[in-house]
Amino acid sequence: MEEADRYRCRHIYLKQNNDPAFQAHAACEALANIEGILLAAPHGQHSAHIVYSLDELSFEIVIELLTELDFEMDNSFLVSLRNTIYCYLEDNARDHLPAENPGEPTEEQESPEIPHQDTEQYWDDYH
Repeated sequence: MEEADRYRCRHIYLKQNNDPAFQAHAACEALANIEGILLAAPHGQHSAHIVYSLDELSFEIVIELLTELDFEMDNSFLVSLRNTIYCYLEDNARDHLPAENPGEPTEEQESPEIPHQDTEQYWDDYH
């Protein structure tokens, strides 16, 4: 997997709100210090452009974080459908990310192979 495949570029759409504390600029400020967020920039009053690492975050986690911070997401049909597709694609991509340390052995490689004796050897030792 290429390095660029580990990052996602997404737009987040917020529910329209006249309070500046719940608009895109405030949401970007809230996301700016989160580990894994490479870019959080307003793209209008009610939408934000984010770039994040799949190794540390997912679209679903970002949305949940903003929801916990009392930002309301746009829940129109098309935006909800798009968000669902993003979550599905990212879950699939995260499942196929290679291990962080490819030099480390996996569980299968760590367990030693069980020694098997030849049946004839067993009977020779038995006698």
